[in-house]
Amino acid sequence: MMVEVMTEEGKLNENLCWSIGLPEGWQPLYEGLIRKIFAVDASARVVDAKEKFGEMRVYMAEYDEAVFALIDVANAKSRTICQKCGGRAVLSRTADGFFATVCSNHADGFLPATSSPLRHVRMVVPKSDLWDPDRDDW
Repeated sequence: MMVEVMTEEGKLNENLCWSIGLPEGWQPLYEGLIRKIFAVDASARVVDAKEKFGEMRVYMAEYDEAVFALIDVANAKSRTICQKCGGRAVLSRTADGFFATVCSNHADGFLPATSSPLRHVRMVVPKSDLWDPDRDDW
């Protein structure tokens, strides 16, 4: 049986492919984020990237504090970039509660949001090789 080893360039391109699921205005932000992540950890692997509650969300296969710090900065920055065109924008909301980050040119039906749609909570799941469900001392 032959095991195919992915090159660093292949890993980078695999992570960059997730940009297709993001609004067009955030794709350059995402691509820059992935290049920064790759410089910190070339083995990092994205498992999902999307818009949620008006901000860019990027989910990784493994926990790494340095990588998450980069993602946190990009998430915050996404709330200042129009998801349609990439221009300057603000987190906005429709009357029925839909959030988006849009510029004045794309804000039809939106008003600037007066509060965040949710509070961020980061949950760390222990690596499986360290976690034993039969132990009570964790």
